[in-house]
Amino acid sequence: QEDWFTDGSGRRLYRNIFGVVSAVSSDGRTSMYVEHPLQKIDVREYEFPEVREEDFDHVEKFRKRYEEYCVVGYALQPFETACALFGYNLIYRLMLHEPWKVEYVLDKLFGIAEEQARLLAEAGVDQVYSGDDVGAQTTMLISPETWRRFLKPRYRRLADAVHKRGAFFHFHSDGWIEPIIPDLIEVGVDVLEPLQPEAIDIKRVKELYGRRLSFEGGVGVQRLPFKTPAEVAGEVKWLIESMGHTGYTLRPSHTILPGTPLENIIAIYEEANRLRKLKREGR
Repeated sequence: QEDWFTDGSGRRLYRNIFGVVSAVSSDGRTSMYVEHPLQKIDVREYEFPEVREEDFDHVEKFRKRYEEYCVVGYALQPFETACALFGYNLIYRLMLHEPWKVEYVLDKLFGIAEEQARLLAEAGVDQVYSGDDVGAQTTMLISPETWRRFLKPRYRRLADAVHKRGAFFHFHSDGWIEPIIPDLIEVGVDVLEPLQPEAIDIKRVKELYGRRLSFEGGVGVQRLPFKTPAEVAGEVKWLIESMGHTGYTLRPSHTILPGTPLENIIAIYEEANRLRKLKREGR
């Protein structure tokens, strides 16, 4: 649910269900937060949205319609939502000086995610997707110690809610997150994505954790526009041969960037299908 409007300068803005306002670029490709509700009111006065349980029937019907597929249901990404509510500068300061405010909001947001996870799993999805971007290109956005304090125990409860109802827990984070991968295994993550190759050593992660995690992603979208189709096919072949023996789903590491040559995108799927055909033929 989003409310679109313009301001005095003619910028296109929208307010999401949490009250966070974003401005959209003129080409519609990017957006940035411009208003954060929890910069204006006390966290105890903020009214959190409720989960729409009536959507359960839609998920259940979708599951029955696509019985032969792996169905993934999306739950809220709590930390990213908290960052949007506070603003990044404020939430990082509060973690140090008034951590109870962050704890309060995270408990509310993880409660929403747990309720969504319960409904999704009971509707029959195979995987419940959650997690938050905590990795930059060469480091983490917050320290591993801060992540363990504020997020690890809450992800454990979310994973428990997913597993209790027979689904797998699918965890998302872009960027370099190698220090917390053992923690993710400990809390119960089953699938880790997107494995951004520009930021993370995919082969090393597979060798260290491949017996305890399934992986998804790996085709780097930052470099994809600058490769030849043959180079893309070579990357796909390497990924399948290196990652695909014990649980791996091939896909780009993020949304494919504007300007990426169409032939490079097609090369991903053509090479994957070629290798699949060879495997079926026993070659």
